[in-house]
Parts: sequence; C-alpha cells; structure tokens
Amino acid sequence: MANEDARRSKILFTDWRDIQCGHLRWLNAGGEQFGVGNPPGEQVEMYAVPQNVPHGIRLQAEPARKTEKTDEYKGWGRVIFEEGKYRSWYLEINGHFKLGTGSAAHAEPPRSVCICRIESEDGLQWSEPQKCEIEVPGQRSFDGLTFFVDPVADEEERYKFVYCAQADEELVADLMAEYLQRQPRHRDWRVAGGRLKAIFAASSPDGLRWRPYRRPLMMHMSDTDTTVLWDESIERYVMYTRMMRQGRRWIGRAEAEDFMHWGPVEPIIWPRLDDPPDYDFYLNAFTRYPTAPQYRLMFPMVYHRFTERSEVRLYSSEDGIAWHEVPGGPVLEPGKPGEWDGEFIHGGKDLVPFGEGRIAIPYGGTNYPHKYPRWPAVWDAWSLGWAWWPQDRLCAVVADRVGEFCTMPVVPAGGRLQLNFVAPRGGEIRVGLDGIEGRGVDDCDPMHGDCMAHTVTWGGEQEMRVPPGRPITLRFRLRCAKLFSVSFV
Repeated sequence: MANEDARRSKILFTDWRDIQCGHLRWLNAGGEQFGVGNPPGEQVEMYAVPQNVPHGIRLQAEPARKTEKTDEYKGWGRVIFEEGKYRSWYLEINGHFKLGTGSAAHAEPPRSVCICRIESEDGLQWSEPQKCEIEVPGQRSFDGLTFFVDPVADEEERYKFVYCAQADEELVADLMAEYLQRQPRHRDWRVAGGRLKAIFAASSPDGLRWRPYRRPLMMHMSDTDTTVLWDESIERYVMYTRMMRQGRRWIGRAEAEDFMHWGPVEPIIWPRLDDPPDYDFYLNAFTRYPTAPQYRLMFPMVYHRFTERSEVRLYSSEDGIAWHEVPGGPVLEPGKPGEWDGEFIHGGKDLVPFGEGRIAIPYGGTNYPHKYPRWPAVWDAWSLGWAWWPQDRLCAVVADRVGEFCTMPVVPAGGRLQLNFVAPRGGEIRVGLDGIEGRGVDDCDPMHGDCMAHTVTWGGEQEMRVPPGRPITLRFRLRCAKLFSVSFV
C-alpha cells in the first residue's frame, strides 16, 4: 500500500507517465490464461484480450495566448512569483540594462556592474529597480544570466545570481588546464579554442544585497540562456545551458553536489533529424509546473536560420534528463508582419500564476529578424509580454473519435474527482474507478461542455468511496473530447 507522501492531488497529461500502456492476455477456448513461461500441454489456439491497453487517444500541446507588450519590464526573460509578487533580476552595465547580455555586452571592462531587482503586483506594472553594485574585476562580455532561490543554502546565500562572463586569464588558468584534461566530448570548442568564458555567481540573503564569488563555477560558454536549480529528487544542483555541436546550438545539462563544483555538460536536446537542417535549439526556458512540481517542462526556442525567425515548443520530462517534445506543434509563434513581435520571439521562464484561472510565462519579441544589424532603434524594438494558458491547460489527452485509457494506480488526496476538459454536446467523457462498486465507467454520469473543474458524479453521487490510502486506477472513456487534468479534492 502506498504511503501518505504518495498521495496525489493532480494529474497533468504532459507525457505518458500517468497512463498505463497495458498488455494482452492470451486465453484458450475454455477461457484459461497462458503465459510465455512453459505453457502446459500441447499447443492450442489462443486468442488475445486487451488488458488496459490505451487506444484512440493522442497528446496535444495547446497554443498560448498573448498579452500586449509591457515596456516597463527590463529583465531578460525570467520571472518568479514570490510572497504574492512577481520578481525579476538583471544586470546593469555602465548604467544600461541592455549591456547586460547579448551582442551589446561584448565591450571593454565596465566602469560599473549592478544587480537590479524589480517587482510587480500584476506582472504588467513594474517598480523602479533596486540596485546593488558589485565588484567583479577583470570581467567583461556578460551574458547568459539567471537567478534562483536556493532552498538548501545558508540564509546569507539564499538567493543566487548566475551569469557568464569573460575573465582574466590569470584567474581561470588553473580551471582552463583542468578543463583541457576532460574528454573531448565534454569540451566546448569555443572554450578550448581560447575564449575564456566562465560561469560566475553572486549570492544574497534578501535579493537586494549581493556578494559576488571570485572563483567561477565552471569553464563554459553559457551565452544567452542558463537555468540553475536545486533538484530535491537527486539532492544535487542542476544546470541547463547552451552547447554548440555540429555548428548548431543544443541544450545541455550538468550536475553539482555543491554549488561551486560542477561536472561536465552533457547534451539532452538537439535538432531532430526530421527538423530542417538550419534549426538551432537556442534557449531551454526550463520550468516546473507551479502547483505540481513533479512535472518538469521546457519552452525551448527553435531558431530558423533561413529566415532568422523562431518558434517556441513544449518539452516534458519526468526526471529532468530524458526529454520529449509534446506533440501539437509550436505553442508560441511570432505575430503578424508589422506587429511588435512579428519577426522573432523567445519564451521565458518560469510558469507563474497570472490572474484568476490563468498561468503564464514571460516572452520577448521584436519586429526585426534576429541578426538584423542592431542600431539603437533595433534594440529599442525588443519588448516583452506574457504568453498565457487557462489553468492546467498546457496539454491534453485528445480523442478525435472514441478513445479509452487507464491511469497508473494513484492514491487520491481527496474524496471527490474533478476534471478539466472540453467536449461538444455530441461527445462526452466518462470515468470509472476500478474495483469500487457503483463507480464504474458505465455508472458515471456523462459529461460535456467547456469545464475547468467539473465534479464527477455516479448516479448523482460525488463521493468516490475510495478507502483512505488505497491506490485506485481511473478508467476513462472519451468521445470527441479533450481532457486536460484530473484533480482530487
């Protein structure tokens, strides 16, 4: 029997993890079941009976909806929701926030470097930045910045700010010698070729007062997008960052037992062979789902070199190592020609609540191609907005006609079952609880409509009647329907 810690309050369908794959049972004419291990007697004709084999269903990522741009936000694509407020941090170099990342950052050693915090009540109107100047002698060419709240650090180092910069050769000489001892598959040719890029960090007790670490975390050229987090499931720090392989941008992953000492970067996502050969996986945009952190997601930006445009896809992972694209096509694309995001976009992180019944990620866009010469007006055209979805509606199990499936056994955290779904009046959804009298699929009252939290009933009764702590299998029957999530309340 599962323990109390295994209780589930929600199931999302971002991949197949919660859906049984089933099997066939082989029976003879008398209904006896034989298995593969030395069946008795002479060979006889057998017939197959499907056992919990799903059929007639598919997964589909849902496209995001967009807000208008917000010109007040000066961050670079990450927002966290903390203490009821939206917060973001960024670098300000020589008094300019656009010198903190990208091509504009490739300059001489700066006169001043500040870590700036901004916050907002609604994600649209942002405060003036609270600035903390830091001393980073010899560093320049800042890029690939990120931040996170470290749940296992001492209080003085609870907030972490991570960024890539070019460092003095004297500072990184020992690290570089160690780096060149790595196997070739663990090296980035740009670093091995003498571009002394390293990943640096600073820490803070409150997100306002920052102290930089003198020693780099690792030698790596993490230009443009890096994610760092503490993964409690493996009790290690995890980093998602950029790699360059085959002349293309890939997404890589590294681990560390302590924050200052990292292992090699291993590839996890790269252009598929059925993608056009000019595609790069430019950003990782890692996030966890806000109310169900066991669902690890990415919103990687795919760069099209042929047009210098882009799209944002949705990827899902159970362990943060093996990743798969959720079918359904891009979840975010550029707007129409002439609109503020009409040429090039990128998805930000993290997923956060965004008003009643919505979740969202920040996203950036411009009406210029990505590598268009960056005169001041081109820089000024870059703006940020929000890409949002109705609550829990990132992905769906879809039955275009008739489909059935069973969930993996789950210990419900509540006594009633709520579904988030869309089904026309001519379609329906039914769900049964295996082994519970009066709660089978055929006992279920059919459901249709556009419902965010519909309480399931069986003959008008809402209680599931599942004994406390008992695992239960949900058996679904769908007709022309989309099922987004299941909640136990």
